[in-house]
Amino acid sequence: MDDQIPEELEGYREAIDALDLELIDNLAKRFDIVHRVGELKRREGLSVVQAKRAEEVKDRAAALGEARGLDPQFVRSLYEMMIDHAHVLEHEIVDET
Repeated sequence: MDDQIPEELEGYREAIDALDLELIDNLAKRFDIVHRVGELKRREGLSVVQAKRAEEVKDRAAALGEARGLDPQFVRSLYEMMIDHAHVLEHEIVDET
């Protein structure tokens, strides 16, 4: 097998790397907002876990993903992980004294 990487493959990899950077940037922005939500929930005495809202977000994401040709269960799983992590972060903020 040849160790030479075809130029076309290298181009695809560069495109994926650029998209990965955008994904990470957007995740950072999302979790910055999660931090603000945690502060608001602490200030207002709101529950961290709001199950109805979490389900709405996952349903919406799955539908958006499916409309774009993605496996909706895959998208739902990604959002479950993000929401679970958001809850951990919000609990840390709400539980601060």
